[in-house]
Amino acid sequence: MTLRETLGYLTVPELKDLVGYLPGGATTARKDDLIERIVVAMLGPELKAVWSMLDETQQTAVAEAAHHPLGEYSDRRFRARYQRAPAFHVATAKSYGYSKGKRTALYLFIQYSPDEARHVVPADLRPRLQAFVPSPAPPGIETSEALAENPRLTVRLTEREALQEVVIMLRTIEQARVQVSDKTALPGSATQRLLSDKLAGGDYYAAEEKRNEWDQEIGPIKAFAWPMLLQAGGLAVGVAGRLQLSPGGVKALSMPPAQVLRGLWQKWLKTTLLDEFSRVDAIKGQTSKGRVMTAVAPRRAAIEETLRACPIGPWIAVDEFSRFMRATDRVFAVTHDAWKLYICERQYGNLGYDGSGGWNILQDRYILAFLFEYAATLGLLDVAYFHPAQARSDYGGMWGADDLSFLSRYDGLSAFRVTSLGAYLLGREAAYQPPAVASSVALSFSPGLYVEVVRGVLAAEETLLLDNWAVPVQAGTWQLDREKSLSAIEKGHDIAELKGFLESTAGLPLPAPVESFIGLCEHNGKALKTLGSAQLIECRDPETAAEIAGRPETSSLCLRAGSKTLVVRTNQLSRFRERVRSLGFGMVS
Repeated sequence: MTLRETLGYLTVPELKDLVGYLPGGATTARKDDLIERIVVAMLGPELKAVWSMLDETQQTAVAEAAHHPLGEYSDRRFRARYQRAPAFHVATAKSYGYSKGKRTALYLFIQYSPDEARHVVPADLRPRLQAFVPSPAPPGIETSEALAENPRLTVRLTEREALQEVVIMLRTIEQARVQVSDKTALPGSATQRLLSDKLAGGDYYAAEEKRNEWDQEIGPIKAFAWPMLLQAGGLAVGVAGRLQLSPGGVKALSMPPAQVLRGLWQKWLKTTLLDEFSRVDAIKGQTSKGRVMTAVAPRRAAIEETLRACPIGPWIAVDEFSRFMRATDRVFAVTHDAWKLYICERQYGNLGYDGSGGWNILQDRYILAFLFEYAATLGLLDVAYFHPAQARSDYGGMWGADDLSFLSRYDGLSAFRVTSLGAYLLGREAAYQPPAVASSVALSFSPGLYVEVVRGVLAAEETLLLDNWAVPVQAGTWQLDREKSLSAIEKGHDIAELKGFLESTAGLPLPAPVESFIGLCEHNGKALKTLGSAQLIECRDPETAAEIAGRPETSSLCLRAGSKTLVVRTNQLSRFRERVRSLGFGMVS
C-alpha cells in the first residue's frame, strides 16, 4: 500500500497528532488536507528533518523495516534482535482504559496496513528511505569457546557415542529384543531400560527412584529416541510387537556409521511418526478433537535451517539459539489453537490466556526436545545440561504449575555445539572424517599390552577412544583387548584411529607387540561378514531332512546343519514353506 492509502485509515485526531511532528504543522482540519500535508512532507525534502526527530531505537526500527524485502516491521523480530522495542505511542495525562496514548513520529514511517494485516513502511516511502538510511548489519549469534565451570553442569560429547550406538541398536534389533507398541510404535519401559544399558555412555540422566507418587520422572531420552529414529529411517519395522531389521537395516550394518546417521537425520526431518512436543507430558490436550497441533516438518525445517547458520565448534546457549531464530525470522507455530492446551486443568490452566502460551512455553520447549532427544542422540550436537528440576523458572507463575519441578524433561539443556559429524549430517560437509584426537598426555607401554598415562590427564574424547579398544585396569591404565577391539571394528570403528593416537602420545615407534596386536586385529576384524539372518528348522527325522535338502525344489533354499536340522534364510522362509508344502510336508512354529 502507498502512504496515502495507509493514512486514509486514520481518524482526523490521529492525523492531527502526526501533522504536529512536521515542520510548520498544518493550518487545516480537513482529513484530505491533513493527508496531503503528510504525503508532501514525507515524500519530499522534509523527510530527512522528520527522520532526525526519531530516537536511536526508532531509527533502527525504520531501518529494519525499510530494508526488509516486504517493508515489514515485526515487533517479535525486533525485540529478539535488539532486546528492546521502539515507542509507537507516548502516554498522555488524559489517556485511560485501553487507550495507548498519543502516536509518536514513528507512525509517519511505519503504518499498519489492514490489507496485509501487518506494520509496513508504505511502498512509495520505502525507496526514499533506502537512499539515505543505512541497511542494518545481519543479525549474529553469540558463541563461546569454553563453558563457565559449574559442578552441576554435565557436558556430553556425542559424536563418538552416536557412531558406536547406531550399530549397537541395529544389532540389538537384529536379535529381536526391541519391543514396540503395534498401535503407536513407541518403545515400552522394559525396552527403554534394555537400550539404556547398551548405550555407549548411558542415557543423559541416570534412573531415579520416585520418593512420592506425584513426583515427576525424567525417564530415558536417548533410549526412547533410537527406536523412533530407526523406524522413521526405514531401518526397522514393527512385526507382532517387536522390531525387525528391514532390508535397508540389514544393509546399514555394513555401511559406514556416519552415512547411516546422515540418512536417519534426513528421514527424521520429514517423518510423521512422532511429534516431539508430545513428549512434553505436563502440557495436556494435545490429542483433543480437531486440529490442535501443527505439522512437524515446518518446525523441524526452521530449526535445521538455523543450525546450518550456526558456526561449527563453539558453544551456543540454547536461549541464544532461540533468540537468533526469532531475530532471523525462522519461526514456527506449535499449535493451531492454544486454547485446547492446558496444564493440570483445562479451564484454569489453559494456555490460551495471555502470558501462558508464549514462545518460551511452546516453541522453546519444542526446540529443547528436538535438539536434546534427536539432534544430540545422532551426534549432531555436543550438549551441556543440568538436572531439569528448577532449571527454568518461566512457567512458575502459571496456574497448575506449582507442583511441577520441571515443565519438560528437556528443561536442563543449557548449551550445545555443532560437531564435525553434525556438519556432515547437515550437509555442510560433503564427507565425514573422524577428528584426530590431539593430546597433551604421554603414554607408556609395558608387557602384556598395558597402556599407562605417565603425564597429563586424558580428555573425555581420549578416554572414550581407549575404552573402545582396551579394558580399564585401574586409574590411568588400560590393557589392549582382542575381543573388545574386534567388537569395535564390527561396530564400524577404524583401528587406524587408535594407532595414530598411541603413536602421537608415545613419542616413539610403537613396541612390536602393540604393532602386531593392531595389525592382527585389522586383518581379522572383518574376516566374516553378515549376509542376513536365518532360522533353524528341525525335521521329524534325518530322512525327511535329507529328502527336503536333496529335492531340486528346495535344495537352493536350505542347508543341512545336522542330522535333522536345516538352515533357511529369513527372507526366503515364506518361499521355502510353500515349496515344502508342495512336497507334501507341513511346517509349524
